[in-house]
Amino acid sequence: MDEPTLRAEIVRLNKIIQALMNRAERSMSIGTSDFSRFQTAIMLDEQVRRRTEELETALRTNEKILRALRESEAKFHGLVDQSLVGIAIILDGKFSHANPKLASIFGYSVDELLQLGPLDVVVEHERSLVTEHILKGIAGETKDHPAVYLGLRKDGTCVHVEIASSPMSIAGKPALIAVLTDISERVQAETNVRMLNSRLHEMAIHDALTGLFNRRYLDETFERELIRAARQHCPISVVMGDLDHFKTVNDTYGHQAGDEVLREFGRLMKQHARGSDIYCRYGGEEFLLILPDMPEETACERAEQLRAALAATPIMFGTTAIRVTASFGVAGFPLHGKTADELITAADDALYAAKRSGRNQVKCGVGTT
Repeated sequence: MDEPTLRAEIVRLNKIIQALMNRAERSMSIGTSDFSRFQTAIMLDEQVRRRTEELETALRTNEKILRALRESEAKFHGLVDQSLVGIAIILDGKFSHANPKLASIFGYSVDELLQLGPLDVVVEHERSLVTEHILKGIAGETKDHPAVYLGLRKDGTCVHVEIASSPMSIAGKPALIAVLTDISERVQAETNVRMLNSRLHEMAIHDALTGLFNRRYLDETFERELIRAARQHCPISVVMGDLDHFKTVNDTYGHQAGDEVLREFGRLMKQHARGSDIYCRYGGEEFLLILPDMPEETACERAEQLRAALAATPIMFGTTAIRVTASFGVAGFPLHGKTADELITAADDALYAAKRSGRNQVKCGVGTT
């Protein structure tokens, strides 16, 4: 029984005692000697007294319990209010309870937040996700399965939020107790790590000076392209290019000028490449083009276009225009080789044939395997 009910019971029993005593007195006053009735009244009085004592003891116990409950509730609210995560009770699609941390996550006061529901603090395109999470949470299907969504703050900015929830019942109605964490810093850190890893990967497979792929990337991809070509019976061509008299450029204009020449040659290679081509700085002033699905004859035409473009392009270093040329060798799969090493060697042999023939020219497949 609660406290008012207990007190009312005590009053009712006292009234019964008084009525019985009054009745006994009336009987005595008119000379009635019904001793058994009086004895019954005394017994009832004793029972009522004992019951009253029991009720008073229960009342004192109940007061202790109520006091303990009030103290526990105060401790609970203190812990919830000081929590580093947002805590809410969701009932009938509204926040029926919200702690200060939850309000601060979304930029509201607690009173303002209690006028809103979960969907009011979610960006529009993710409201269906949150609705689904709430429905599954009430059904007890979200244990150990937190959801991450983009929250909407009062000022219109967005905040990344993770929500974990458990079902509960309030006055017989299904409800949800939810714990929400602002994970914006974690999301930003994860994004930064992904970007850093992406940059590191790009640095690992690209030549720092020219921006072309390096030998490491060539090793990763060339064999794969050869396997695909053999399986599908497709051609692959390899073009090896080397700048003519590059040492003279360095000796005459300096190494910074030489670096600019290398960068310009790399830019021309990328400009003349398809999306599927693999263009690499093979080493020093040597460059390599892998041309999937391209026969040797077409590759020789591409190499000639690149040779002519370089020869016609003055490379500016300060106010000085530097003229350079390059020699090229071309080899084709499977005519001149079936492995990466065989094809690169064949293209290199063709390159040096071009060098011996006077440089600034293209030589195609000088031998077969």
